[in-house]
Amino acid sequence: MDKNIEKTVQKVRITFITPILGTQPQKDVATEYLAKKFVDNGGVLPDDEIGTLDEALKKGTTVFHKLNGSPIFYDYQIKGFIKEAGRVFNGLRDVKNLRSKIDNYVFVNPRQINIQMPAGSEISFLERPLRAMTPQGERVGLAKSELIPDGSIIEFELHVYNGPVEMDLIKDLFTYGHDKGIGQWRNGGYGRFDFEFV
Repeated sequence: MDKNIEKTVQKVRITFITPILGTQPQKDVATEYLAKKFVDNGGVLPDDEIGTLDEALKKGTTVFHKLNGSPIFYDYQIKGFIKEAGRVFNGLRDVKNLRSKIDNYVFVNPRQINIQMPAGSEISFLERPLRAMTPQGERVGLAKSELIPDGSIIEFELHVYNGPVEMDLIKDLFTYGHDKGIGQWRNGGYGRFDFEFV
């Protein structure tokens, strides 16, 4: 019996209900990290990612990738959210090893996803204290991130191959985004969203 490989393509629109914080480090920090990750493994630096980062920001500031001056997400950031939800809700709809199955059956397109900010809005910054326990005791530092306002929208496609992960299950996982968002400081309520399958 022949088995055909089939997939479902579903357009998704996300509307952010809280502001979103940038997750990418400043360009020279990101370049150093990626050089170690890719070159040590015989890979090549992803020029499309390096080219979309700002150069002039202070170390310790996290930013958004930008294409022609406009902020973008990369496909792996959306897929990362879906995989995190799959880890949290492993076994949902009787699908075991859900995170792993999402990795193999679910894909996000396009690679670069435009973030449409509300008319007249601009990227701002948010500074917040970070606490860490070290061998010398508790330390407090400042973190600074680019901030995009709530009401911003992204649109992309989900490509889901026929198998154990069905579109209704994906829809269940996206519901998690209303309370646990995308981007930095998700536990602080940033990057939360509502979604619709268009």
